[in-house]
Amino acid sequence: MMKKKNNLDEMQELKLLKIEHRGCWLAYWGLLATIILQMLLGHNSFQNLMGEYLVFFALCIYLVIDCIRNGIWDRRLKPNFKTNFLLSGFAGTVSGLIYFIISYRNYHNLFGSIATFLFMLLFVSISCLVLLTLTAKMYQTHKNKMEQDADTDENA
Repeated sequence: MMKKKNNLDEMQELKLLKIEHRGCWLAYWGLLATIILQMLLGHNSFQNLMGEYLVFFALCIYLVIDCIRNGIWDRRLKPNFKTNFLLSGFAGTVSGLIYFIISYRNYHNLFGSIATFLFMLLFVSISCLVLLTLTAKMYQTHKNKMEQDADTDENA
């Protein structure tokens, strides 16, 4: 298959990459906001959210796999237990609040809604912590392998 000639110079190519970067994150956060908003408004059946879920999770999986494959974690955050713990707690708290609101709206039971909040807080926090820890381990392993391969290539 023949590649077509690139009509962009380096500056245009860099600007296009920035535009695509912003578009990707706009889609990511927009889909997340849409999912949360639909859940809060009561349109949270699987049939109503299936399209958004599929696109959102496909984007999530693509970003995670490609970043790990290229040895990239984050610009500012480090793949350590403290960061993973804080991010997991944040995700659990946000999920708990969303399900607290949904539960209270549907059943008008404060204690049941608090129990839902606590269950979701714990479940999501623990699940995220486990997944982030496993992903950080995969990242570290792949990064070390890439560094060893680069050292081997330099010495050869």
